[in-house]
Amino acid sequence: MLDALLVLTLALQSEPVLDPIDAHSEHGAAFDTGPRQAAVLMPGPDRVDFPVTLAPDQEHLAAFVEQGIAQLHGFWYLEAERTFRQILSEDPDCAMAQWGLAMANVDHPERAAWFARAAWLKRGLVTKRERMYIDMIARFYSVDGPDEPEGLVEARNPAPGEERDAGTLPSREAPSKAACERLVRDYEALVWEHPEDIEAKAFLVNRIWLNRRAGGIKTTSRMAVEALLDQIFAVEPMHPAHHYRIHLWDRSDEVKHIVDTAAACGPAMPSIAHNWHMGGHVFAHLGRHYDASWQQEASARVDHAHMARFWILPDEIHNFAHNNEWLTRSLRHQGRVDEAVELAKNMVELPRHPRFNTVDKPRTSSAYGRRRLIETLSAFEQWEALKELGSTMYLEPHVEDAGGAARAYAMGRAAAHLDDPEGLAAATVELESMIADLKRERAEAVDAAEAEALVADAKTEDVRKAMDEALRSFEGRLRTLRDNVDALRALADLTAGGDRGAALAALQDARYDRIHLARMLVESEEPELRKRAVETARDAARNRKGQLVEHATLAHVLWEAGEREEAIEVFEELREGAALADLDLPPLRRLAPLAAELGLGADWRPEFAPASDVAARLDLAELGPAHWIPPMAPDFTLPDAYGSEVTLSDLRGRPVLVVNFLGFGCVHCVEQLQALVPVADRFREAGIEILAVGLNPVEDVRESLGDDPDDTGFPFRVLADPSLAQFKEWRAFDDFEGIALHGTYLVDGNGRLRWIDISHLPFMDVEFLLDEAKRLLALPVRGDAPLAAATSASRPDAVRVSEPGPADVVVPPNALRVGLVLDTAPHCENCIKDLNRILGGLEGFVSLEAKPDDNRIAVIVDSTRSGSKAVLAALVAGGRPGRVEPE
Repeated sequence: MLDALLVLTLALQSEPVLDPIDAHSEHGAAFDTGPRQAAVLMPGPDRVDFPVTLAPDQEHLAAFVEQGIAQLHGFWYLEAERTFRQILSEDPDCAMAQWGLAMANVDHPERAAWFARAAWLKRGLVTKRERMYIDMIARFYSVDGPDEPEGLVEARNPAPGEERDAGTLPSREAPSKAACERLVRDYEALVWEHPEDIEAKAFLVNRIWLNRRAGGIKTTSRMAVEALLDQIFAVEPMHPAHHYRIHLWDRSDEVKHIVDTAAACGPAMPSIAHNWHMGGHVFAHLGRHYDASWQQEASARVDHAHMARFWILPDEIHNFAHNNEWLTRSLRHQGRVDEAVELAKNMVELPRHPRFNTVDKPRTSSAYGRRRLIETLSAFEQWEALKELGSTMYLEPHVEDAGGAARAYAMGRAAAHLDDPEGLAAATVELESMIADLKRERAEAVDAAEAEALVADAKTEDVRKAMDEALRSFEGRLRTLRDNVDALRALADLTAGGDRGAALAALQDARYDRIHLARMLVESEEPELRKRAVETARDAARNRKGQLVEHATLAHVLWEAGEREEAIEVFEELREGAALADLDLPPLRRLAPLAAELGLGADWRPEFAPASDVAARLDLAELGPAHWIPPMAPDFTLPDAYGSEVTLSDLRGRPVLVVNFLGFGCVHCVEQLQALVPVADRFREAGIEILAVGLNPVEDVRESLGDDPDDTGFPFRVLADPSLAQFKEWRAFDDFEGIALHGTYLVDGNGRLRWIDISHLPFMDVEFLLDEAKRLLALPVRGDAPLAAATSASRPDAVRVSEPGPADVVVPPNALRVGLVLDTAPHCENCIKDLNRILGGLEGFVSLEAKPDDNRIAVIVDSTRSGSKAVLAALVAGGRPGRVEPE
């Protein structure tokens, strides 16, 4: 076992392996997952000072160390791991790179333990200060000491036919409460020994918060932790520990004291999306929802730029879905309903993946998007829109997830308000069916718990306890479903003209939405019901600072109930956050009498004015695009086994499924190709061509497929890439170890990569892939732009560009020439090709002029659709920052 762990510290190979049998890391399963493409130094300020021991010729890696520390502070664990792997690939003896990998896997103790052990085995190569870091994390995961650590089991690679996760590391329990408390003491000892190390103080602050969140260890004095943060900011005022300060005071009355931190957190590390997101926490708690939405949009744009650069699907990024669902709520709270709805729909549109993003997985874009759509449309009484979306992919029936019940309930409510008794009855039946299914599931769970306890020869009281626990686990879901059914029945009584008082009482008993219940109660002529309406509206608005629909309803209810002075007070206060609201929404239209009372006219919104206590904000477009835009697929020309070549761009106009496999000597690869055979006709019927790209030389492909091109055993073309050129350009390559990886890609007719899976194992769920491909191809790309290869036939208003532009390029009359000096020079033809790829997705892009070894380029864009800022933002997002130079 000790020998296996020592493998982790070996040098990562840099020469490509041309005849691999699989794509597993030679350093063990801990390296199979996680990023396997090279890191780059990201633009941004230098806020971190963290010296570590490096090999004599590797001093340049100090910048990567500091970047990795900053990424850890920003909870950007995916990129922190990429950065520390980069260090390790160049300096295999860097023990602190292994420590960094352990720190980047705080949510994955099975991997963190392996990396911590590898760091401990190299502890003799570093300084005393570094050993303290290494020793404490190794002790935290119980992998310190010369003896073989207990429970640290080496994983095996999956055998042919096994599930792809069969080779993952065995699960490992998170460290105990005692270990968490010990880690705090260890950080304190480090700070005593090295008071100048502000990173140690920052990690201590974070651990205290982590212990409170995950370990249930109470923080007895937040002001004491604040004093520790003050020591950090005294040295570096814009340290990324602003992130930790927000967590420290989050959800407390004192959050009003850290507005400065909310404004500083993003600029402290602008390349880290989560830092922008955290400022939104503060503003949301203060009821400043415009400022909160600005922060969340900034975060989303940074993520979108990064995704395009590294070919990452949205839900692969930690916190991306949560950030966007928060942005949706912030927009809703301002009454910006159309924007909130479009964002929620976009979340549903994003690529789905069995590991990252599916409808039945909570806290993913698909699940959040459905939920926020229902909430937003319901809150603002957009019943017709809700009903229409119920017959689309945005709110398709999906009873397997919790959102299935929420959807059915929402469809029932919409039907009730649209006077559709049949739709209301259908939704009620659907919910009743879910109750019956859940009861059967509950009975099976209770029986299983009883059987398991009896097999274990448990005492009678323990058997009963196990059965009771199984029973209780269903109570919450069943209660919600029963409440939903009771509410729909009460709505049916109301629409049928039944006893209004009884129906409203039933709605209250069913925990019906208080916003709508208050409005319905106040519409009654009965004084008692109107009094109850005021109480209900006040409850709905309580602790909902700045949330427009709750306070608009309260103002309306107070006005209708005769409490007009208080109604005016509520109205005047809510106006402050309604500057961007859509007044043509039912809850806001009802405020017209209050506006008239104050002589404000039909448009009673105030002039929008940005807050005065935040620094001048940058143009959000500089951070990245507003939506996720799939990257452009690099072109390739590759031979098949029969003397022909295939060029991807020749297939433009048709979607293509590209499958990178390691060759016919890889059993897993052959399994994937064979899995595609029975569904190939269905892909073809959907208009999707399949291309398989392997590493075998042409002659070997010919030998494997046979001499007859019409009888190869595969109903798709198999291409050869023995040089790995296409593998590398398509990122199906481990830059750290020099080995090829499996890749599966969906390229749409415009050449965009709509779906990507790159891994140490091939993607095998071909049925999922077919369904997802058809879903994605039916959706437009938000923010997409016409391709640069437009012709005069497709753009009749275009004119030829004069020299020195290419003779076959056409531009509109409003052409703008942007001169740029790049921080990274083009250098070579491949770099110029890369610049064309980066700018190819920019709206209005026409062409660029650049020569090898010249660091100046000229970009031509349509000035009516783009400008110099957008060009700079695209280049930053693509990893080639620069500055505008006058023409």
